[in-house]
Amino acid sequence: MANLHILPRLRALLGAGIGGEEVERARKDVYRKPYTPLFWAFAPALFLVGLVWVASGLIQQRANAASDPNASDIPPKPSHPNALPTPPPAPSLETFTTQVQPGDSLSLIFERHGFTARDLHLLVESGPLGKQLKDIYPGYEIEFGRDAEHNLIHLKYRPGRWKTVEFQRVGDEFEGSTEVKTPDAVESYRHATIDHSLFLACRRIGLDDAFAMELAEIFRWDIDMFLDIRKGDEFHVLYEEHQIDGQFADFGDILAAEFINRGKSYKAVRYIDHVGGPRYYTPSGDNLRKAFLRAPLKYSRISSNFSLRRVHPLWNKTMPHLGIDYAAPAGTPVRAAGDGHVVTRSKSPSKGNYLVLQHGERYQTKYLHLSRFARGVEPGSQVEQGQVIGFVGATGWATGPHLHYEFLVDGKHTNPGRIQLPPAEPITADESERFDASSKPLLVALENYKNNRSLAYLSPLLPPSDNP
Repeated sequence: MANLHILPRLRALLGAGIGGEEVERARKDVYRKPYTPLFWAFAPALFLVGLVWVASGLIQQRANAASDPNASDIPPKPSHPNALPTPPPAPSLETFTTQVQPGDSLSLIFERHGFTARDLHLLVESGPLGKQLKDIYPGYEIEFGRDAEHNLIHLKYRPGRWKTVEFQRVGDEFEGSTEVKTPDAVESYRHATIDHSLFLACRRIGLDDAFAMELAEIFRWDIDMFLDIRKGDEFHVLYEEHQIDGQFADFGDILAAEFINRGKSYKAVRYIDHVGGPRYYTPSGDNLRKAFLRAPLKYSRISSNFSLRRVHPLWNKTMPHLGIDYAAPAGTPVRAAGDGHVVTRSKSPSKGNYLVLQHGERYQTKYLHLSRFARGVEPGSQVEQGQVIGFVGATGWATGPHLHYEFLVDGKHTNPGRIQLPPAEPITADESERFDASSKPLLVALENYKNNRSLAYLSPLLPPSDNP
């Protein structure tokens, strides 16, 4: 049998004029037998061994496929030759939030959570925003993000209700950014009947304690929320709710309110007067604010009332008690009952530390047993209604911390709890038209909500409490 694949090589040699031994070797290769007799003797056996090996492989493959329930008869597609390599997984980032405590500084917070002084330095020196981190206050919530090696990656906090400051690590430095959102003011309404206190009633309908305090401040000249409240009293309030991206963010201003105390209705509507400050007036334009506060502090109880004949707890004899004793914790702020000026700032064995304020020509108020005076309160200095002038104490003849408060009209002592307080300035005739244009829509809205209470609850706020 000729080895035909050698022929092209032989022709090339002859065509090139090459002869001799090279051509002779090529000619012999053409007629050389490709396989020896020994090969043909073992060929059938080799063929059978190969056939058995292939068959055994197919049998094992079918057995594996039968035992795998997720196996598919469809062969896998070959990967695309131009496919991009799979990116490495992103480094894990741990995020947590901490609240600034009294006495905290940023360095203490960093040390407490295991961040390095170098990261702190890079953050504070990143620019004007970084330097503002030196002025953090208790109550701030700071969000941190760190990687697996505890390196600081980002920091975010809110220095204001609508402002967010964020720092992001870029290489070996931090970049700061500020986001300020403008909330939407949405008109809202709430109503409650009081079972125990104003604060519990507010919580029950989703209003917080700060809101209850604001409502109490509006009516404080007519209603003492500690003494005058009775079970069955109720209130209706129209107010602004601040929302960001459709979500509740905060309570806004009280626009109009009605408080029914012992069957008597008191109404208030918010109005920005010619002075520029928002005040609350009755629907007829009378100033809800009186010339004097009903009580010059937030107290827990009246420990001794006004009386011309009272047995003195220290001397055990009948003596006039020409004021009201308000029991309160030591250090409770005492406020000026009305606008005026300081006549006396002094100390005596019986009165302890005490102040006397003059309000116009006719009225005078006295504050006894103070622990100390407020800064800047000196004889002759002017004070405004509600300004802190001192703090509750037990100096002088006192059995415990309280404020002894006296009210004098034309030099005569009068019961502070029963005096008809003179009103502050009402809406002037020149401003009445503007007042009506502003107040009437709010009062009409309040009445509409009252008459359609089931439709008035526009959106959920704080989770209502199940407690009474």
